[in-house]
Amino acid sequence: MKKIYNLLSTILVVSCILLANTASAQVPAGPSDATTPPPANATAVGKVLCAGSTISISGPQDVGGVDYTAYQWYKLDASGTRQLTTQTGRTYTETATGAGYYNYEVVTVNASGCTSPPSDPFQIFVLPPLTATITPSATTICAGVGTTLLTANTTPTSAAGYTFNYQWTRNGSPITGATGNTYAVANETTPATVTFGVNVTYTLNSSCSGSATQDIIVAPIPTKPTITAN
Repeated sequence: MKKIYNLLSTILVVSCILLANTASAQVPAGPSDATTPPPANATAVGKVLCAGSTISISGPQDVGGVDYTAYQWYKLDASGTRQLTTQTGRTYTETATGAGYYNYEVVTVNASGCTSPPSDPFQIFVLPPLTATITPSATTICAGVGTTLLTANTTPTSAAGYTFNYQWTRNGSPITGATGNTYAVANETTPATVTFGVNVTYTLNSSCSGSATQDIIVAPIPTKPTITAN
């Protein structure tokens, strides 16, 4: 009889493990939706995060400011189907592993075992990593008279639906008014190597940024020549 009991217990434990693994395998890894264009503004979603951030969201509390007995967290897949996660606390956390929309719902369970209807979906948008490069029209200019146009390039590009803020720098110091995606270098009168840079941020979240620098050589102009007779 004892052997039968042990066998049944083992079967029950194995079954629970298999069910748990099956349930967790259904939860989509990464974003719920990685193809829809980004939101028009940050207020269109619950939150906008930088690439690789930790997603942390919380459910409500019961009367008296105490946590519910359990929280059933659901993550929506690309088709909008709810998948039950293994997290049951008031706070749900997940590391963002890709850019796109992460969509969640929560159900609360009180001490009497009564369950609430699902919450409205909560949507988080995770931005892709932002990288910047600078393309110069020339890397060497003549002191006092030479010019070069610096163009900031981004990945992702604006064609993907993103908008950006720009701030150009000269030897590490911000250049007043230089906030476009291009900057014209002019009036460099002292021969030297000058480092120009650009810091690019998403308008959806200005803490998500990328930067690049470009050295420009300001070459001296030969002195005024004189002509002598042979």
